[in-house]
Amino acid sequence: MDISKPVNIVVGSGKILFNPLVDGVYQGFRYLAETPGFTLTVQSESLQVDGSDGPIAERIRDIPIRVTRSGRMSLRDISPENQGLFIIGDAAEVNQASTPVVDEAIAVQPGRFYQLGTSINPTGVRNVTAVDVQDETDTTTYVADTDYKVHAEMGMIEILEGGAIGSETLHVDYTPAAETRTQVTSHQQKPAEGEFKFVADNTEGSPSDVFLPRVTLTPDGELPFKSRENPLEAAFNILVQTRSGFAQAYIDGRAAAGS
Repeated sequence: MDISKPVNIVVGSGKILFNPLVDGVYQGFRYLAETPGFTLTVQSESLQVDGSDGPIAERIRDIPIRVTRSGRMSLRDISPENQGLFIIGDAAEVNQASTPVVDEAIAVQPGRFYQLGTSINPTGVRNVTAVDVQDETDTTTYVADTDYKVHAEMGMIEILEGGAIGSETLHVDYTPAAETRTQVTSHQQKPAEGEFKFVADNTEGSPSDVFLPRVTLTPDGELPFKSRENPLEAAFNILVQTRSGFAQAYIDGRAAAGS
């Protein structure tokens, strides 16, 4: 008997898009990132019923009672938005004014670094100029590169060992540059939720596009900010939920050209 049919051997590739749900409103699909991998996992759970009347229990029934759908992906674009997804937070712009700061009090000791402007922003100011360092009484002015060193780009001062500054409180004057930078801040809200779409662009085989109407993206693992072995990748679990009026998962084929 000759039985044969075309075999759809697939070497998969494609792009991932996410449509975040914010305060009950979908924001529109965003291309997340270069993704080295995306997997969809389906697990089932059964209730096993064994006989109990004989000397050896035999399996009578294996009753499926639960199915769980999930997935996993890794993002290589470590953008502020994707960092926010990973730490469970938000990305925003921080506007820094060029208002001069006078007599910022900082308790110091030699050999240490100190961030300027933490009363303005928890992570401080950046790109400072006109730095002037005095003692707490404003009578002694210390010398840059002898008593202290300014790390202007990061808005930090370093108290030099062997200089005239001891363990004391300083008054520091400086002017931060007028600029805008991105900042990602964690929060205590739930992880990102929304629609998930995989658009296939296969190396080989017929494409299958995946649509998950409601998912929650949860971070999974480490984000190695320092590593020379591999580029940074942010790994996520994709928790498939139920959305009213929808199936949990859809896999679409593509219509033949001209049909």
